[in-house]
Amino acid sequence: MAEQRILGLGFIGVGQAVARIFQQYPDIEKLPYRFVAACDLRQHSLDRFENQFGGRTYRNALQLCLDPNVDVVYIATPPEMHKDHCLLAIANGKHVIVEKPMALSLSDCREMIEAADAQGVKLMAGHTHSFDAPIRKISEIVRSGDLGGVLMINSWNFNDFNARPWPTSELISTYGPLLNQGPHQIDIVRQIGGGVVRSLRGTTIWDESRQCIGGYSALLEFENGASASISYDARAYFDTAELYGWVGEGGALRDPETNLRSRKNLDSLLHASDDLEKALEEQKEHGRYGASEPTPEMLKLWGYTLAENVIHQPFFGITVVSCERGAIRQYSDGLIIYGAEGRTEIPLDRSMRGRAAELLELYKGIVNDEPIFHDGRWGQATLEVCFAILESAENHADVSMIYQVPV
Repeated sequence: MAEQRILGLGFIGVGQAVARIFQQYPDIEKLPYRFVAACDLRQHSLDRFENQFGGRTYRNALQLCLDPNVDVVYIATPPEMHKDHCLLAIANGKHVIVEKPMALSLSDCREMIEAADAQGVKLMAGHTHSFDAPIRKISEIVRSGDLGGVLMINSWNFNDFNARPWPTSELISTYGPLLNQGPHQIDIVRQIGGGVVRSLRGTTIWDESRQCIGGYSALLEFENGASASISYDARAYFDTAELYGWVGEGGALRDPETNLRSRKNLDSLLHASDDLEKALEEQKEHGRYGASEPTPEMLKLWGYTLAENVIHQPFFGITVVSCERGAIRQYSDGLIIYGAEGRTEIPLDRSMRGRAAELLELYKGIVNDEPIFHDGRWGQATLEVCFAILESAENHADVSMIYQVPV
């Protein structure tokens, strides 16, 4: 039996996203990757990586991309840096996975896609909740046709995203939750609905406390005739977890006081801090990799959890799918199907979810030289929907899509 090939994984940016990988995904170290390199400007983060994994560390992205032990580059830098770091990795023959949003413009996405095609490397757009087991299973059921064709998808999420201590520039650059959280929700409905959005009508709401977009809603029409209604409110008032047995986004139990705590913390910073941005930056640093061991206070502040506390399936708001002969929704441990014979629960395994599942797909695509599902064109199509919501909200008109791709 041939020995399994192991790929070298290097990280550009080892902050919050990478902290979540190491804290919330214990199965990730079972994947056929070695964590061989990391690049960041924060020396204590690099020191932690070197001590934990014995990998090389760099303060310059080019140096990491020149490392012969790196096969795949994981880009988790601020969104405005995604294109440049992606092109740098691709130019040096590395496969790439880039955190959401893929970029801050569709033209940047196209440049990244064209570069990957020219170099013959894989480009994956991550991380979204479409890789969670319940969403993958819903998509599988819809594609099987057991319940007939998909007719309508409803997905809505209410949480405290904007009230978390994001530095103001970061929150504004992603239009509040739209480019940061929108890809989760849009990937979910695109994956279930077939991928190709024909047109949409969208609106946004304003968050006075953060002076940026606080939420959005949109009605999407798919090429196959299905529709999706999506809503997201990030202002920390109503909490969708209340309708979900107080299970949080990561699959752990969520404190009913989370939203209130977030708003009170933000309010204290807004009114009591002499240097607001410094205070926000300090609180964000508590959630970054290498800063310190996560404390209960920090985890509560960001709504994060440790792997041992994940006792249910992760979820991104409530998603209900109407098909010709039934309906499907997620529950805390799997799916419930409402069909002609009644209600059926389908429990699902919690392993290999989210980022771990994405890395496994990328691995298979590289080793078997196969197309990957969540590639650059998929990421571009999701970002197109995000920007279309903005355009529709500004112009009070429907917006047609041109970069959509099927599942």
